[in-house]
Amino acid sequence: MYQTWQEPVHRISSKNMQEPFGKVPCIEDGDFRLYESRAIARYYAAKYAGQGTELLGNTLEDRAKVDQWIDIEAMSYDPLVFPIVFNIVILPHLGKSSDISVVNSSVEKLNTLLDVYEHRLSKTKYLAGDKFSLADLVHIPATRRLLENCNLGYLFEGRKHVKAW
Repeated sequence: MYQTWQEPVHRISSKNMQEPFGKVPCIEDGDFRLYESRAIARYYAAKYAGQGTELLGNTLEDRAKVDQWIDIEAMSYDPLVFPIVFNIVILPHLGKSSDISVVNSSVEKLNTLLDVYEHRLSKTKYLAGDKFSLADLVHIPATRRLLENCNLGYLFEGRKHVKAW
């Protein structure tokens, strides 16, 4: 089921999917059911390993680096982007007031985090190494929201390696 931020959250019947929160994304692949976007991404990257770009890495160490940066995205990057998008885009769309102090605080923390990314990307072409991986791919939705919906491209402009990434 495809959903945009303008649409209400779609809930699915527990009769149709074994997703305890009743929300998408969730998949059925034969008799296998899975929910949560990063878990789904990892599943498909593993299922189709060897068919195109190796998104999980080629060695145990590569895989650990990919997992590390996926976790950083989930635990540090996305939680800073969400309140920015929520206050700049979603609340005004719903006719509600934004809290600019939340935006400013999140932008300040995101600036600090992007300095870490800049340092990492000054040493490697991509987050988990010199090859594009799932670690880079999972950053695309939140980054796109910052750039396209919030017009915060300036956060990337002063960072040569982040911008190139």
